[in-house]
Amino acid sequence: KEAASRPPRYLEMHVILDKALYDYMGADKDVVVAKIVQLFSYVNSMFAPLNLTIVLSSLEFWIEKDKIPTTGDAEELLQSFLQWKNEHRVSWLQDIMFLFVYREQSRYVGASSARKLCLKSHAGGVALYRRAMPLEAFAVAVAQLLGLSLGMELEDPGSCQCAGAACIMRPSSVHSPGVKAFSTCSIRDFQRFLAAGEGQCLLNRPAAMDVAYKAPKCGNKVVEPGEACDCGTAEECRRDPCCTIGCNLRRGVQCLTGPCCRKCRFRRKGAVCRRSSEDECELKEYCNGTSAQCSPDLWVMDGHPCGRNTAFCYRGACQAADKQCQRIFGSDAKNGPLACYEEINSQMDRMGHCGSNGHGYQRCAWKDLQCGKLVCEYSSSRPFTKEKAAVMYALVQNKLCVTLDYMKPPNERDPMLVNDGTVCGDRKASDALMCSSSFGRRRTCRKHCSGNGI
Repeated sequence: KEAASRPPRYLEMHVILDKALYDYMGADKDVVVAKIVQLFSYVNSMFAPLNLTIVLSSLEFWIEKDKIPTTGDAEELLQSFLQWKNEHRVSWLQDIMFLFVYREQSRYVGASSARKLCLKSHAGGVALYRRAMPLEAFAVAVAQLLGLSLGMELEDPGSCQCAGAACIMRPSSVHSPGVKAFSTCSIRDFQRFLAAGEGQCLLNRPAAMDVAYKAPKCGNKVVEPGEACDCGTAEECRRDPCCTIGCNLRRGVQCLTGPCCRKCRFRRKGAVCRRSSEDECELKEYCNGTSAQCSPDLWVMDGHPCGRNTAFCYRGACQAADKQCQRIFGSDAKNGPLACYEEINSQMDRMGHCGSNGHGYQRCAWKDLQCGKLVCEYSSSRPFTKEKAAVMYALVQNKLCVTLDYMKPPNERDPMLVNDGTVCGDRKASDALMCSSSFGRRRTCRKHCSGNGI
C-alpha cells in the first residue's frame, strides 16, 4: 500500500487588486490591507486541515489605472493576465499570482490554471469580487480557484462528503452558510497531485512571515496562533458545544472539525472516514481513534493487476486503456489495436510521438508504440469535436483510429500521452513513455505492517 505523506506545506501568493476593487474597498491602503489580511485568515481556516498555509507574500494595488484591461470573460482575462505577468516577469519569487477584479455582476467566481501551481509561467488566477459580496463568500471563491490549481475538481451536489456544512469545491458553497470544509474527494485529489510530484514548490518554508498577518483576534471565527478555537460572538459561543468565549476548548473536548471528529470527540478506531471510489485500486481509509484527521489516502500497490488481469494499478487507479479512451471520446470508444498505434505513433509529429523535449518530438521505438500518444478506436457515426484540440482520424484495417492534438505550450506535457501503468504487452506496462517488463512485477511486502496495513 502507498500513501501521500503530509509534511507542512506553504503556498506563497502575490495578489493584485484592480483599480475598481481598490476603490470599492475604500481607496485607502490601510483599510484595504486590513480587509485582504482578513480575507486570507478565512482562506487559511479552510486549508489548515490539509496542513497547507496560504502565505500572502506580497500585495499590489493598481491605484491610478489598470495595467491590463480587466473586462470580459474570466478565462480570457486569465490568459491576458498570464501573458502580462510573463512579459514583465512579475512576482517570480512567489508560487502563484492572483488578480482580484471588481464586477457589478458576475455568474462566475473567476478562473485559474488547473494543476499548474508549480509551473511559473502558467500559475495564476483571476478572482471576481461581485458587488455586495461578503468577504467570507469571496474567501470561498478564492479557495475554490486555489483548489483547482492544486489538482482538485469542482464537485456535483451529493457526489462527495465533507465534515463542514458545505463542501468547498461545490459551486454552491460560495452562497452557503456555515463552516466550509474540503470533501474526501478534494483531499484525495490534492494528495494525488502531491504524489505525482506536482507540488514541489510547496515544500519551501517562507523565510519570514508578516507578524501582523498572523496576529490573533479572538471572536473573528478564524483559529489563529495562540487560539485553540474561535466560535465568534458571545452568543454564538454560548451555543457552541466545543469552544468557549475566550477561544479555549471546553473541558473534555478532543477535536473541533475533521472527518474523524463527531460532537467534539474522536470517532472510534476503525470507523470509515473516506470511502473508496468505484476503482478497485483505491482503498477505504479509517479513523485511528486518536486523531480528527483521516489516515492519508491509501491505494493498492503500483503494478498490482486489476480489471480482471487486463490492466495494472497505478496511483490508485486501474489504468485500463479502454477507460482512458471512453473518458475522452465517449462510452463507445475503446483502445485502438496495435495497427492503429503503428500507423499514428510512428510518424514523430504532433499527432503521433512518444513525448517531446526542447528539440522536438521523440521517436517511438517499436516496442514503445503503445506508450506514446493514446490512440483509440472510434465507432460513432458523428464527427468528434473538442475545444482547443485538433482531431486526427486514420482508417487502418477497417478500424477508424482517432487521437487529439491539444493546443498547448511546447514545454507542457501532452495530455493525450498514455498513462503510466497502461498495458503495452504481455506482463508489460507503460512507464515513462517506455514499455517496461518490470512494471508488473509483484514486490514482496513485509508480513508485519507496522500498523499501516489493511
